[in-house]
Amino acid sequence: LDTKVLFPAVAGYMEQLRVTQGEGAGDCLELMPWQRRFLRGVLAANCRTAGLSIARGNGKSTLIAGLATAALTGPLRQSRGECVVVASSFQQARVVFEHVLAFADPNRREYKIQDSANNALVEHKMSGARVRCIGSDPRRAHGLAPYLALLDEPAQWEPAKTDRMRAAMRTGLGKVPGSRMIALGTRPEDPTHWFSQLLAGKGDYAQLHTAGPGDPPFQKRTWLKANPSLPYMPDLEAAIRDEAIDARQDENELAAFRALRLNLGTADVRSNNLVTPETWQQCEALPAEAAGPSVWGIDLGQNAAMSAVACYWPETGRLEARACFPARPSLQERERSDQAAGMYMAMHRRGELLVEGDRVSDIAALLAHCRQAWGEPAALVADRWREAELKQVLEAMRFPWTRLVIRGQGFKDGSEDVRAFRKGCLHDQVRPEQSLLLRHALSNARVIGDPAGNWKLSKGTQGGRRAVARDDAAAAAILAVSAGIRMYQGASEPGPILLGVA
Repeated sequence: LDTKVLFPAVAGYMEQLRVTQGEGAGDCLELMPWQRRFLRGVLAANCRTAGLSIARGNGKSTLIAGLATAALTGPLRQSRGECVVVASSFQQARVVFEHVLAFADPNRREYKIQDSANNALVEHKMSGARVRCIGSDPRRAHGLAPYLALLDEPAQWEPAKTDRMRAAMRTGLGKVPGSRMIALGTRPEDPTHWFSQLLAGKGDYAQLHTAGPGDPPFQKRTWLKANPSLPYMPDLEAAIRDEAIDARQDENELAAFRALRLNLGTADVRSNNLVTPETWQQCEALPAEAAGPSVWGIDLGQNAAMSAVACYWPETGRLEARACFPARPSLQERERSDQAAGMYMAMHRRGELLVEGDRVSDIAALLAHCRQAWGEPAALVADRWREAELKQVLEAMRFPWTRLVIRGQGFKDGSEDVRAFRKGCLHDQVRPEQSLLLRHALSNARVIGDPAGNWKLSKGTQGGRRAVARDDAAAAAILAVSAGIRMYQGASEPGPILLGVA
């Protein structure tokens, strides 16, 4: 159809589909204003990639099923054309599949249906148009060439596979002229996630329904921002009110409420983050200039692990970081093993992640790079790990009378440093440049507490931290910022070890 009539044709078709379950069963589907607005945007002539983010329970699955049915037997149908629905799991994809089958009734004889434990496909016999529903496994997407891809809840896809799955869909779409890829779901916790980037404007059309970070979470005017279906769905408002009562009393319930009902792009379970994503976004909002003396924090990795250096300027609050890996294994191999698809290569291109050394990080090369970028530090802070090796490297590099401070990583020093870092982030004392390295590190950084309420950075898998998590730059930033704040406020550090030459 001509694009000028495509939207009214699709909207008119969908409003002839009959609801088969729940409230309004037996009635024709009625599109809500936000759904009509979205359809108008994604069906525009120049739209090839689009994103919709909305809170749970607003009718998103019905919208996906309606579009898929329009591709099977409605105005979006193409001869032998395929619509692919991708969900986080095959079981979740089957939910949409069953909606499509229900909408396509009553004449099932027109369709060829494959419905098994690992296959969900319905094909219109006369035209060959078909709808295939799959989970977010890139192996299942091999060889597909859809003209319409509907990506359901990409924020819930398995992290190690999400980028590959998206790439497989985009590659398949490129085989068919005029194809479209539409992603729909709640906002991801990670602002660097491809769905976050799509919603931020890196697609042809985006529609975001979300509450503001500072909005009161238990007021209806806040709920309306993330739930545009609220005026049309009384059961939805009742469900939100019931969940709000629990969220007021339970922090774990509050985390789910903020993520799923307010669509704030936060984790749906409570975790002991070093800082919340919202706090860090506020820190990045107004980056400061580098001025005055600087303090470096160093976190040295073992053997082939990452090593990181953070530089903090206490007078202005500016924070930067650099890290390095040895050349073997390669960054691409590390991305696969660490479930960080594309992240390390992106950091490398931005100059935030260096490759220095063969099988062990070259600490001297990393420090030399930092010295060239930032100048001489007024103080340098490190933990006791590989302390002797660090002193040897600093002496060999002829650092002039640098004040080296060694901090413990237990609850005594560690909790003091974590507390100072958090306070600095909350009181506008940390104003970093936008950095993928720091974002990635802080998204992985977790803290653990003792019975006295002290918190320190977790190691290994403590505190919900993944065994492959890379929070080395966060550890370096904690050391630099906490020491810099104490220095700027006039507090004294432990006695210095003077390194240098005449």
